[in-house]
Amino acid sequence: MPNLDKTFKQGEYPEQIVDLLYNTGYRLTGKHLETQELVEGVFNTLNNNANLKTALKSMCLIYMNNTASGGGKNLNSSKVSSSSTLLDKGICTNKIQAALLALPPIERLVLVLREILGLNYADIAEITGCEKITVTRLLTAGRGALRKHLVPHPGRNRRPERYTVAK
Repeated sequence: MPNLDKTFKQGEYPEQIVDLLYNTGYRLTGKHLETQELVEGVFNTLNNNANLKTALKSMCLIYMNNTASGGGKNLNSSKVSSSSTLLDKGICTNKIQAALLALPPIERLVLVLREILGLNYADIAEITGCEKITVTRLLTAGRGALRKHLVPHPGRNRRPERYTVAK
């Protein structure tokens, strides 16, 4: 788990922090250009002294504002269904990322904070502004949705179609 309380000064961001913020942003957006804009927005809003928790909170607020306003930053239903189709056909090279992008933005956010960054529920609640019980509910829903995308239904053939032997 990253040290959220470590303070750093503007202009003195260790490469590790920049990498962590970029990775987090990419998991949320799935696009390098949007991630770059998100990370730049974080650094533009930080004061002279900030810590990783402040940076993550800023990133979450920017992300939630972007997805809430629509502004092209939120997945529409056609992208979600095409993402699901890619998973079904086994074409997607990064199934986990595609499954993450198919989730509603707030579920994606709490899952990334918990499962990728390893934050505890209290930190996630503080960073997102959600209540702890809401974080629990969102994590449960998000994990369930990921499971549906990533684990084949028990009745489905587990082998990809291209390897099916013709009889």
